Amino acid sequence: MRLEAQVYQELGEHVSIPRFIKWDPLTCCLTIEYLEHGNLREYVRSHYKALTPSLRHQWAGQAAAGLRILHDAHVVHCDISPRNFLLGHDLNLKISDFAGSSFHGSLPSAFANTRYRHPKYKWDDPPHFKDDIFGLGSLIYFIMTNKYPYEEVPSDDVESRYGSSQFPDVSSISCGSIIQQCWHQEVTAAQVCDYFEYTFP
Repeated sequence: MRLEAQVYQELGEHVSIPRFIKWDPLTCCLTIEYLEHGNLREYVRSHYKALTPSLRHQWAGQAAAGLRILHDAHVVHCDISPRNFLLGHDLNLKISDFAGSSFHGSLPSAFANTRYRHPKYKWDDPPHFKDDIFGLGSLIYFIMTNKYPYEEVPSDDVESRYGSSQFPDVSSISCGSIIQQCWHQEVTAAQVCDYFEYTFP
């Protein structure tokens, strides 16, 4: 919790980050703004029929913007997942949960699950921004399809497919090209932001 408070204080105010309210070091109590629609995973599962393409594109761009802010502050999130993105009353998306992140090269205490983790990731390697970028690709895939990558495939098989660079077919879904670039770690968070800014202004 102390690390998370430190990260919030470093990041400052940003539309893509939950607003920091207070940190009490004596009780280790961190207070951030209340985001009434909860996490992205549960919201998408409950409301997928009502989600418009423009809202999906908005969320993907906001996810990239939040990640860009983290990376600019030398924070590697280390656990990109729909459950770690929150929605406020206005349905704007904000990246959250930095308790297990790496800050200025510190060792993380969190790691992404199989579908959001690069197959060459090693537990004892220093975390890298590219690890988050891979997860961002899977996050955008979820936003566009309502499903995790290879959702119905056992995790061990997913890891094997990823290791052979066999990713889900994205040729027929919106933003497929940028998802592929994220999975192949060919872009930065800033470049993904630019993609959404210029493609879906």
